[in-house]
Amino acid sequence: MIISLVGPDGAGKSTVSHLATERLSADGVRIERVDRWDIVDNPAYPATRFIKPDVPDTRLCVAEMPGTTRFLFLMWSISHALLGRVPPTAQEGTITLLDGYWMKHAASEIAYGLDRTWAESVVAALPESGQALYLRLEPKRAWERKAGKDVVPYECGMDPDCTRDSFVSHQSRIQEVLDDWAEQFGWRIIDADAPLDAVVRQVVSGISGSVPAAER
Repeated sequence: MIISLVGPDGAGKSTVSHLATERLSADGVRIERVDRWDIVDNPAYPATRFIKPDVPDTRLCVAEMPGTTRFLFLMWSISHALLGRVPPTAQEGTITLLDGYWMKHAASEIAYGLDRTWAESVVAALPESGQALYLRLEPKRAWERKAGKDVVPYECGMDPDCTRDSFVSHQSRIQEVLDDWAEQFGWRIIDADAPLDAVVRQVVSGISGSVPAAER
């Protein structure tokens, strides 16, 4: 089963997905966490050995691509992370927790002007997520978390100065798309502004509730 952890920049997807995976594994749940950048400098993905082993620089290079190219590369990278390991590691009954999957980047590219109908038709061809857990966080709170740390122009509407206003404005457009999809697809919404342990508990609960008893 595929479960997606969805959320905007600053929502804590990576931190929460790591912690939730650790707790569930300790409880005996068969779970693996997958991130799109797993494909970089990883012998389990031999087909991506052409990508240089520097994830931060790779991310910057991707941000410099034209919008349509960037969107297709990002969708390819996460689908390859999910499907392209040699040999495949996922076993029947294993939960695959995807950090972000297609949702945040697709919403971001739509905020940059990509045709939404076309983008949705592309992601419809990707493996279906059995459940999406949406870490919802207001852009102003996300800025408070990220300011002075790892804010990049891609998160700020390509503003090279990465100002608060550009971040909040761009992230607000992303949030509108994510909110629409949450309602359309029935995502489970989790308040990402709650204490970290409370957020992790809700994610663990949401994942555990998706696992048939026979597979626990």
